[in-house]
Amino acid sequence: MIAQCPEGRSCCLKEVESLISRARKYIKSAAMLIAEEDYESSVSRSYYAMFYCIEALLLTKGLSFSSHKGVISAFGQHFVKTGIFDKEMSREVNRAFEKR
Repeated sequence: MIAQCPEGRSCCLKEVESLISRARKYIKSAAMLIAEEDYESSVSRSYYAMFYCIEALLLTKGLSFSSHKGVISAFGQHFVKTGIFDKEMSREVNRAFEKR
């Protein structure tokens, strides 16, 4: 699905910044949960940090998806198969998705 941004590119950049900001919050939360030895919750927060970063990456290509599987699949197609990210990153995202 192609994301249409009526205000132009700056609108999409604002959304990218918002997604990255959200990812940073989730990373901080994951670190705090690790310190509390709540590993299960930390994995969930870590997954969502990855997910929001991937959504931001896809948005830079004008792509937006309504499901987690759609986002992960598009990440593989547009960023892993093209060599921008290696296959190990894709495996880690899928592993986190399963454990979230």
